[in-house]
Amino acid sequence: MAGRRGLRWLVRRDPGLTATRRALRVAAVATVAFTVCRYGLDSTTAAIYAAFGAIGFGVLSQVVGTPRQRTRTLAVSFVAGTVLLVVGTLLAGSTIAASVGMLVVGIVVALLPIGGARPAGVANGLQLLYILPSFPPFAPETLPERVLGLALGMGLLALADRVLWPPRPIESYACRAAGAARALADLLDALATGSPDLPARRAASAHAVGRLKFLATPWEERPTGPGAKDRGLGHLGAALRAAQGRAEALLAADARSGVPEEAARPLAATATALRHTAIALRGAGPLPDPAAIDAARADYTARRLTVVATLLDGDEAVVHARAAVAVGQVLTAAHVAVQAAAVVVDPRGRTRAPDDLAWWTGAAVTQLWARRIGVHLSVRSVYLQNAVRLGIGLAIARLVAGGLDLSHGLWVLLATLTLMRTSVTSTRATLLPAIVGTAAGAVVAAVLLEVVGTQAAVYAVLFPLLCVAAVLAGQLVGMIAAQACFTVLVAVLFAQLAPAGPSLAGVRLLDVAVGATVGIAVGAAVWPAGGHGQVRRDAARSLHALSALITAMVRWTTGTGSRADLLACLRAGDRELLFLEADFLQYRAERRRRHEDDVDWFTVLGVAHRTIRTVRSALDEDPDERSVPWPDLLTHLERDATALAEGYAAVGRAVAEGRPPSVVLTVPADFLDRALHAIADAPGRREHPRETLLLVDAWGRLGWSADDLAALGVVLAPVPVAGRRPLPA
Repeated sequence: MAGRRGLRWLVRRDPGLTATRRALRVAAVATVAFTVCRYGLDSTTAAIYAAFGAIGFGVLSQVVGTPRQRTRTLAVSFVAGTVLLVVGTLLAGSTIAASVGMLVVGIVVALLPIGGARPAGVANGLQLLYILPSFPPFAPETLPERVLGLALGMGLLALADRVLWPPRPIESYACRAAGAARALADLLDALATGSPDLPARRAASAHAVGRLKFLATPWEERPTGPGAKDRGLGHLGAALRAAQGRAEALLAADARSGVPEEAARPLAATATALRHTAIALRGAGPLPDPAAIDAARADYTARRLTVVATLLDGDEAVVHARAAVAVGQVLTAAHVAVQAAAVVVDPRGRTRAPDDLAWWTGAAVTQLWARRIGVHLSVRSVYLQNAVRLGIGLAIARLVAGGLDLSHGLWVLLATLTLMRTSVTSTRATLLPAIVGTAAGAVVAAVLLEVVGTQAAVYAVLFPLLCVAAVLAGQLVGMIAAQACFTVLVAVLFAQLAPAGPSLAGVRLLDVAVGATVGIAVGAAVWPAGGHGQVRRDAARSLHALSALITAMVRWTTGTGSRADLLACLRAGDRELLFLEADFLQYRAERRRRHEDDVDWFTVLGVAHRTIRTVRSALDEDPDERSVPWPDLLTHLERDATALAEGYAAVGRAVAEGRPPSVVLTVPADFLDRALHAIADAPGRREHPRETLLLVDAWGRLGWSADDLAALGVVLAPVPVAGRRPLPA
């Protein structure tokens, strides 16, 4: 009975037994590697590097991806780690040289998260491989033994990852996108045919598309890397979310007047293309021919031109136009989704020359990485801020450990590395649990070392048990238990290398306290607010970029602005969005203050995504080939766009100043209907159907942005709570 209760408790704390399997795997690898080197090869040096190779990439790191990707990641990490180990060994004899090296290595390695989940997951393990040889004994002649131990530890870890309780596969973002594409196809079919199960399909589609949000996706599957596949996945997710949003608008129109008759066939063709896209994303079939969805869009445009030429004036025309705009936006978003899926399925097989809009589809991997690195070499980047903060912290910790001649200075840097967070609030929150856990572990370790003495066999038996406990404790119990178990574990490890007394536990406690103190001091001095402080600044910049985008879009549509100007604004918007995404993901991971003036930054991020996607769709227009014969309507369109752009800029200023936005739309809430009425009443509308559609679609895009602006005015106004202090800008 007690055993079943314990198992239920374990499963409740560790769903799928993921952490348990990992703990057993790492413990087996570390024990075998350490035992072979220490007792088989009689090399204490190799034993240390074998154990820490397994622990560094099995505990401190998170090696993610498919089995093949994980093996490749470990192989690349071994090569890079060997270089760091050699550099650390050669610089270790001088405290100044080792500290400067630690600063450089710390910053460079800490920048790996700009490459996505897989590089980010091994950053701590790579840091450890420079830290480990930086302390006595300074013995360059033992370098071959160090590399041998590391190779054994990491090699066994790669083997165990495949055969010994391997990690269970996580649903990939591509599979999530495939499910969303299939559900959205079912919804579009229901809209096209008037199916009675429309509510059920609507709910299923909303759920499936909602799973594409980054917050709903496990961090290791988020497409945040610079490669073409990750970029394609990001565009695919955004396009499917946009299509779902416009389908919801179409459903609202359908409740009043029904889906336009001419939209049934294009919607059905689009649903078929999305269904085939879902099959291709799962690797079960070829991609649909993009020409099919292009033909559906062209067919819909032709039918709309016919309808415009025969449609009655007044309310009927307005209601029809509103629904038709939503259908057109669904088709455009689905078209982008199919294009993005082609990049995802075959990221290296693109033969089309890159253009200004999607240059990355044909760019080399090195160029993509160079672009990403170039963007984040800015003090605005939270990635660079984190890297500089950690590099300075580790360098100071190395300087302090060397200057004070601490006998186990390695633990000082390990404490700084593992306890330092991206904001001073989060770092401070880890200090007390770390000290309490280390103190508790030190007491247990001191008693153990006193009782067992020099009986190495006892330590050898305890080592794998403590390794399992150390890995599991953080997941099942918390940081205090994890620190306590890890303190006992390292005491048992070092007791097998050389005689150790109870004082070793006290040294461990002192070193952790020193490392944590360094982390707190550096965190308080270097960008202390972390993502929490940066997200407000970059949200304001992003809103200003959206304001410029809206203006450029309308100028392009009306023929008063150039395509080059619009593309330049799009590049600026993409750059601001890249910063805002990074800020937001870090902000969500940080511990925040108890009383803070918080806002819904996720909505700001969603608005930025939708606005950029909407503006991109305007590039399909070709205003140079036509002229709108109604100057008063063009003036009206430009006036509405200016008011909308000023609204976004005003919200951006309010966000930058740290105050709730008081902006009120200077265009009426029903400005889209008013504009559509004006178009419907325009003289000669039936003789100029193409120009009429140009204006209808232009105002339709503005209507979507106006809805988003109204939403921003609500979600950015925080709920008043007594005692809250304003968030500093």
